Amino acid sequence: MSRLVSSVSLVFLALLLVLPLLMIDGLILSVGDVSYDSFVGCLVFLLCFYLASLLVSVIFDGTMRAFGGLFKRPISNVLFAVVNFWVSLSVLLWMDLYIESITISLATKIVLVSVHTVLFYLIHRSGDSTASSSEDNAQHDPIVQEAMCLLEDEDPVKCVETLCLRFPDRLKKDIIRIVHRLHSN
Repeated sequence: MSRLVSSVSLVFLALLLVLPLLMIDGLILSVGDVSYDSFVGCLVFLLCFYLASLLVSVIFDGTMRAFGGLFKRPISNVLFAVVNFWVSLSVLLWMDLYIESITISLATKIVLVSVHTVLFYLIHRSGDSTASSSEDNAQHDPIVQEAMCLLEDEDPVKCVETLCLRFPDRLKKDIIRIVHRLHSN
């Protein structure tokens, strides 16, 4: 019974997250040059597009994050948006080729994918700004400043030992994580 409740709640949460995107895409499809057999078929097409695009984007997103360290942050974000646009467009073109119950014009496909790209670019960029603001807040933490000074002269193990003695109220695993992050950078 608990699995059923958790499964239903996960499906409900997923629908809540996808509902705004479905509404935007529905508006684009109603204005654009689209022909489809049934409204439910159109919704299923969009949900399949989201799922296929998500699965393909996971692979390319991991690759882009791996190569993202080679470029500065703004270039990395633009590169992410360009790759996301082409991946989404290729998924949409592939789906339109094989699913005959819906026909979407090329201009509508480009508008649809452009809106998705802008939304995902803004989400990706906001995630970067959140991460950088948390890193800025962490820089003001006295243990981080102390760890940076200690790492200039000591190895990470000795640094962790010294910090554990100076900050007995902090958990050792947190100190290890801080030192590891600073040492890796």
